[in-house]
Amino acid sequence: MDAFEQAHDELGRLEEIIGRHEDHIFTLRGWMLTVMGGLLAAFYTGNINLDLLVVQIALPAIALLFLSIEVRHSNLVEAVAERAEAVEDQIRLAHSSAAMERSTWYDGPRVSESCRVGAERIWPRIEMTFILNRPFYLVVILISAIVAIGLPPKTRDVRGAESPLSVTGARSIASQPLQSARLLTVS
Repeated sequence: MDAFEQAHDELGRLEEIIGRHEDHIFTLRGWMLTVMGGLLAAFYTGNINLDLLVVQIALPAIALLFLSIEVRHSNLVEAVAERAEAVEDQIRLAHSSAAMERSTWYDGPRVSESCRVGAERIWPRIEMTFILNRPFYLVVILISAIVAIGLPPKTRDVRGAESPLSVTGARSIASQPLQSARLLTVS
């Protein structure tokens, strides 16, 4: 395999890594919304017994937790994209320079090295991936903070009856049509 084939092969592997981790990021975003929506649904239906303050703290905490995991994947994508850019530059330079020897222009493959660099990063660089994802991060944090601050308390039935979603409330609602039917048949 000559240097051009190696470079193109490495470029293809780098693109696969980028695509795979962008899919992970998209999946993480879906799970974040599912967990946050599930927490709100469970809170308001009475399926979990949490204080309003706990839910108000949990929503932004869940958003920050998922975003911090996403940043790890974004760091890897950014580092691999940097290596892909370097390989593309080397290919471009080799094509434009007829005097350059074909065996010395390419410094790869370095797929594992670029993945390791991304995995070791703690904070994202202010580059392409972070700039593209920054609006999403800001919107999620803003919405979770607004929802947490403006989260209304659970409402109770005005008459003081049990919630229709509780077990005994569900039984009493379900038995009401039967009682009405018995009254009609007796008369």
